[in-house]
Amino acid sequence: MIRKNEVFIVKRNMLNSIKGKTIAIVYIFEKEDAEGFGHFLVWKDKILTGWLNAVYEIECLPYIIDVRTFMQKASNYSLPHIDYVINLNSGCNTLSTMGLVPSICSFLNIPCIPCDATAILATENKKISNYVALGSQLQTPKFLDSKNNFGVYRPINLGNSIGIEVAHFTDFNRNGIYQEFIPGYDVTIPVAFNFITKKIDILPPTLYYPKTLDQNWIFDEKTKEKDRGLARLQFLEIEDKTKSEIINFFEIFDIKTYGRIDARMKCENKLSGTETQTPFSFKNCYFLEINSMPTIENEDGFDLAFKAVQSNEKHSFYECINEYKNNVKHPTINGFLLATSIIAISTSKC
Repeated sequence: MIRKNEVFIVKRNMLNSIKGKTIAIVYIFEKEDAEGFGHFLVWKDKILTGWLNAVYEIECLPYIIDVRTFMQKASNYSLPHIDYVINLNSGCNTLSTMGLVPSICSFLNIPCIPCDATAILATENKKISNYVALGSQLQTPKFLDSKNNFGVYRPINLGNSIGIEVAHFTDFNRNGIYQEFIPGYDVTIPVAFNFITKKIDILPPTLYYPKTLDQNWIFDEKTKEKDRGLARLQFLEIEDKTKSEIINFFEIFDIKTYGRIDARMKCENKLSGTETQTPFSFKNCYFLEINSMPTIENEDGFDLAFKAVQSNEKHSFYECINEYKNNVKHPTINGFLLATSIIAISTSKC
C-alpha cells in the first residue's frame, strides 16, 4: 500500500525531473516571405513572451528560433541539443505547412508540443474533424444543401474565426464547410493532461456571449479581434457522459498534451445567467471544431479554467493544479501546460 507522503514524493519528482531541459520555441518570423509560409496570423510578442516565461517558470533553458532557421539547422546538423520543441508555427494559409515543424521534430526524434503532424492535419481540417465527430456520436450542425441553404460557412483551414460567414448560400463550391446556423452562444472546452491521474482530462468550459444577449450573434473574426461587447461565464463542472465522450474523441487523434473543442450551445431564449450553474452537457450543444494548436494567453478559456479550478476542491484537476502551484514561484497557464505536456510525453514513453 502506497502511503500519502510517498505519493507526494512521486508527484514532486515528476515536476523536478523537468528542470534543466532545453526547450526550443519555434515561431514564424514576421517578415518571412516564402510563398508556402503565407500566414493569416503571426504570433504576437505577448504570445511568444508567455511561452518564454513558461520555460523559465519550470526552470528550463529556452532556445528561441524561427521556422526557417530551424529547418536549415536541422538539415545541416547544427542544432544544439534540444529536449522538447514548442511549435508556434500556426495560422498558416496552407494547412499542410502547419505540419512542417512537428515533421522535422519526428525526423530528429525530438518531442513536439502540443502534438505531431498527423494530429494537426486531421484536426485542423474542419471537414475531417466534423465527420469524425459524427462517427463518435457527438452532435454536429447539419450540413447545408440546395433546399436548406441558410447557415454558416467556415473555411476548411483558417483559424481565429477568419472567413466565417452567415448567409443564404447559392453554391457550395468553396473549400470549406457549410452547416446550419445554431441560435445561441459559443463554448470552448479546454483539455489537458492531468499528471495526478496520468490521463487526459477536461478543464472547466467557458461560455462566450455578447452583452446584448442576441442568440443570432456569432463569434466571428471582428468580434475576436476587438473583444468588444463580449462576456464570459465559467462552467464549474462537466457531465460524466459528456466528459467521457470528449476524452474518447481526443484519443482518436492521439493528442496527449492539450487542445480545445469549440462548440455551440443552442438557446431559443436569451441567456438567463443560470446556464453555467449546472454541469456542462453536450445534450444541447453542437460540435464545431477541435483545435490541436490553440492560442494560450491571459484571460482566454484555458487561463480562466486554470484559475477557476483553484477555488474548486471537488474538481478533478484541483490536486494537479494545486501541486503545480506549490512547486513554482509564479504559476501561469502556459507553465502548467508546458509542464504537464512534458510529463505526458514522458509517461507515454514508459
